[in-house]
Amino acid sequence: MRTVNPEQHEKKRRELLRAAQRRFAAEGVQASIASICAEAGVSPGHLYHYFSSKEAILEGLFQLVLDEAATHLSGDVQDARDLPALVADLYSGKGPSLLFDLLAESQRNAAIADRLRRHSAEMKQLLASAIARGQAAGVVDDTLPAAGLATMLLAVLDGSKAIRLRDPAVDRGRARETLIALVSRVLSPLGGRPGAGVGRQRA
Repeated sequence: MRTVNPEQHEKKRRELLRAAQRRFAAEGVQASIASICAEAGVSPGHLYHYFSSKEAILEGLFQLVLDEAATHLSGDVQDARDLPALVADLYSGKGPSLLFDLLAESQRNAAIADRLRRHSAEMKQLLASAIARGQAAGVVDDTLPAAGLATMLLAVLDGSKAIRLRDPAVDRGRARETLIALVSRVLSPLGGRPGAGVGRQRA
């Protein structure tokens, strides 16, 4: 009886997910199993050993993103600069094609629409928890609810994926710096913001 090495199994599973992610980004969610197998350099039979269907691959990708986000946002927020940089890094390098294709497909596919909503809720919870830790540490504005801040930040971050579609010549590094500055200003405690208190002097 063949013994499965859990670590090797998970490593190969992630390699297949990365290959699928590249094909979905290039072709959309219509990418075929054959295309994914060609990208990964495996046979369909080998792929089906890890995933029972294309839907299972998509589910695996959603979970992979969530797992990476959880790892990225875990721990203490030690400095007011930590969270904005973490958020920017979480989204840097992620191409917009797959996100927008999934959004379009969700209008036709109820299962994908439901999974996207659950994914968004789970991402919101992860980010809200990180924001709440920053608020408890006194490095994030606590005058607004963490959940509300997380909702608006996710909207900004998802929208930022369209920047290179609108302007292919945009400098990615500079765009990241601007994103960090924007998130920093949104999250920083009011007293630490440039111009804070202007026009708000107490009588």
